[in-house]
Amino acid sequence: MKELIEEALKQVEPKLEEREKLLKLKDKILNEINNLGITNIEPKVVGSIAKGTFLEGTDIDIFLVFQKGTNLKKEGLKVARKILPNGKELYAQHPYLRGEIKGVGIDLVPCFAIDNSTESISAVDRTPFHTDWVVSNISGLENEVRLTKQFLRAIGAYGANSAIGGFSGYLVEILCIKYGGFLNLVKEMSQWRPPVIINKVDEAPDSPIMICDPVDDKRNVAAGVTLKGLGTAILASKSFIDKPSMNFFFPEYKEREFQGNLTSIVLALPKGTEETVMPWLQKQGRKIYSALSDFEPIAWNVNMEDEGYIVIETGVRELPEIVSHKGPAPWENGAIEFLKKYPNATLNNERLEIGKKPKKRTIDEVVKTLLPEAKITEGLCRGAKPIQRVPWLD
Repeated sequence: MKELIEEALKQVEPKLEEREKLLKLKDKILNEINNLGITNIEPKVVGSIAKGTFLEGTDIDIFLVFQKGTNLKKEGLKVARKILPNGKELYAQHPYLRGEIKGVGIDLVPCFAIDNSTESISAVDRTPFHTDWVVSNISGLENEVRLTKQFLRAIGAYGANSAIGGFSGYLVEILCIKYGGFLNLVKEMSQWRPPVIINKVDEAPDSPIMICDPVDDKRNVAAGVTLKGLGTAILASKSFIDKPSMNFFFPEYKEREFQGNLTSIVLALPKGTEETVMPWLQKQGRKIYSALSDFEPIAWNVNMEDEGYIVIETGVRELPEIVSHKGPAPWENGAIEFLKKYPNATLNNERLEIGKKPKKRTIDEVVKTLLPEAKITEGLCRGAKPIQRVPWLD
């Protein structure tokens, strides 16, 4: 395993020419901002570039730190547009610009200068404190963080946005620092069972995993990790320890043999970026999958291009004329009422049960009830992606 990890470490470290390109571009942008001669702004490089934990193909994140009371939308974007005149305006809690220079993604994010990270006006205001904390504590673990990020990216659990529900870069850095690197962290994750309480955060809502933000003890850094994201990390960690391979870092995706009936659902997408539209599409997928419980659902996934695609795999596409309808147990509320309504019901094991006509016999009918504008195709339609198998297994 030691040789495997050493080889993976070599591959995840960006090549010298890319590192030099990113650092030169970063310095060039900082000089351009400073040369604007604006006295009430301090540019600050944040994120993985500043921490030395970036992977190949990373973006450059530069925060434009203004004094409190500044109109960030007006003044912040005005400065940002001088650097990225063709940048796309996006929104988190307030607007920022995303653009590209020499093939490298650039985010210019206006924020407020704060003295205490626990008193941030918006979520992004504390980000410079995150960067400073990691730089002060990483102690030579930069490549261990890179390896962990690549591992989580390869298994589909890297990224805290709602489309993925995985581990943020900052969370990965905290965990690697806490446990002393990739292998120790993987061994720890393989033993996790949700809810994972690493540190109790008293004022934070319940979450599959909880760990205190080192710069704000009222914040759960892992709040964006879903049960699926956590479960993926646990399963992959168990699998890696059982049979380590490079496939956990650089997987060869193999098409999955489906076991049932495929249905493709095509939807027009609302306006927005992938960060906002993908969660909406996933919500529709979950809604459909849940509504098809009588059709023996097996798996589902979504993808988006010009349109949104939901692929559902089910045991059947059409229900029989009569299906089982289960009622309460004799000791539960409603048992007598169920029996009065269905006098032909029988007691099977512990629950009353009756045969009745299904409200909707076909998948098409169920989908159209929930999404009247959807286009429905039996099988895998053009543009829809098949449901993938677990990527790291040989």
